[in-house]
Amino acid sequence: LEGGDVYDTGARLENLNPPFWVLLISPLGLLEPLVAYRFFVLVTLSTTVAYLAWMADELRLRSAWAVVGAVMLILSSPLLATLALGQIYPFLALGLVAAWMADRRGRHKISGGTVGLVVALKPSLAPVLLWPLVRRRWGAVAAAVVAGAGATLVGAVVVGFGATLDWLRLLSGSAASPYWDNASLPSAAARLFTDNPYAQHAATLPWMVLVAYALGIAAVALTAARVRGGAEAGLWALAAASLLASPIAWHNYLVLLGPGILVLLARGRAAPAFLLLALQAIPGQWPLLWNQRGTVAATLALTLYLYILLAHWLVLLPTGKVPAGTPEPALGSGGVKGG
Repeated sequence: LEGGDVYDTGARLENLNPPFWVLLISPLGLLEPLVAYRFFVLVTLSTTVAYLAWMADELRLRSAWAVVGAVMLILSSPLLATLALGQIYPFLALGLVAAWMADRRGRHKISGGTVGLVVALKPSLAPVLLWPLVRRRWGAVAAAVVAGAGATLVGAVVVGFGATLDWLRLLSGSAASPYWDNASLPSAAARLFTDNPYAQHAATLPWMVLVAYALGIAAVALTAARVRGGAEAGLWALAAASLLASPIAWHNYLVLLGPGILVLLARGRAAPAFLLLALQAIPGQWPLLWNQRGTVAATLALTLYLYILLAHWLVLLPTGKVPAGTPEPALGSGGVKGG
């Protein structure tokens, strides 16, 4: 608001937020920091309750399943940490839910435009653009590109093109962080095979990070192929694959996958759904029990959040192909279906 460079703040941690998100939250700069934070937390929590209720209603979940699932997600470790840190993830989840809802109603351009806005807010989620692409929703693909590029351009104009170039340089210079809270495949490779403070006896094998990126891309490709025939949880499977392939995917990103768990409940897959809910209940910083022990076992234990993210991806990944053009099954009033 004062005309300064939003990517040259002098803070210890770099600002990696895209220009469009900086624009959206800039009015909070008119408030005192603590007041702005409290207001943001209230809006975030209200948004989370709203999109979970929206999903439960759309899926016609039984009241008991809806309440249990929503309460467990609201009390989950990733969401509580997100609220504590004032992060963006619930708003990204809302965008995915809105895109999914529009697609169910045949409003493909609105769905695609919403996906594009999500990517503009978090470029590492770019693989979700494959969701309309592999299903040949050409209008949705065009809308996604236009909305994403347009939102980014508006943000760039407001924060300044020089600042936007600074942001792009920061992104291009971002490497896979070996920090224990980073759940992506490249992060795990950096933690396991390169020298870093969290694995004192790790070997220096930087090429393994490239292998991890390749595995992440393969996960995205496999997911896209499975989603092509149609799958209700396909959007969230692609989101999970995006996180696996990203250089940075903090454990709190699991908030994005919460609505997909409600889809599992609605389809009668209660056991895997509650497995994921239980995994999300594991307290934050749990891996620090093994921090700085300098053993292979300790380093593997520090990779706990990758295992949790992998579990989400495998459970959400469609297991079979449905012929193209086959309508997705409608839910009955009971809310839980077998199969």
